[in-house]
Amino acid sequence: MTLNPVLRVDTQMIEAVRAHRSLSKRAAREHASRTLALMGIASPEERLRAYPHQLSGGMRQRVAIAIALLHSPDLIIADEPTTALDVTIQAQILSEVQKLVREQGTSLIWITHDLSVVAGLADDVAVMYAGRIVEQGSVDDVLDRPQHPYTQGLINSLPSRNKRGQRLRQIPGMAPDLLSMPAGCAFAERCSRASEVCDQDPEPREVLPGQTVRCFHPGAADAY
Repeated sequence: MTLNPVLRVDTQMIEAVRAHRSLSKRAAREHASRTLALMGIASPEERLRAYPHQLSGGMRQRVAIAIALLHSPDLIIADEPTTALDVTIQAQILSEVQKLVREQGTSLIWITHDLSVVAGLADDVAVMYAGRIVEQGSVDDVLDRPQHPYTQGLINSLPSRNKRGQRLRQIPGMAPDLLSMPAGCAFAERCSRASEVCDQDPEPREVLPGQTVRCFHPGAADAY
């Protein structure tokens, strides 16, 4: 969600409340203030009177998430909501989101490229490549015993998985053009396990209990 830079926070939140509920302006404001407080925002009344440019980046993200939570949704889809924030602010927001999800029973789909966020936040994870899910399972299973070569390549490229003083491991090649996808497995050109069968499109299959992989050659990690 993007905040309107020329409207105060209270205007934006009150409009969002009254667009879906028959509340007075005062009641809507009180609801907005309570929701900001739930997100760990101190002095919510003062924040309501502020314009977005008067808030820090982390505070703006909290306000945006608070707006999404105004109506206690059954599901929130958050696409990189903590991108460009420093690690401390990111951790605070993640903690508040986890608390709210537990208290309100809201389901959360968190879209991110940050595996540390995935490890600390998710119950289940779906790894996507070229617009398709290539591996899916519990977060512990997928991160501890990845079966798809792409998932393994992502994990192997983490600095913590590489020896100090040596070049970081990386997945060779480039991601395909989504407007001109190759036939068969989209990862085949970058995969050390690729064979003739990879000219076909692999179907998802359960290779371990609760762990589904879209690959003809799943298994133990290769060294990229």
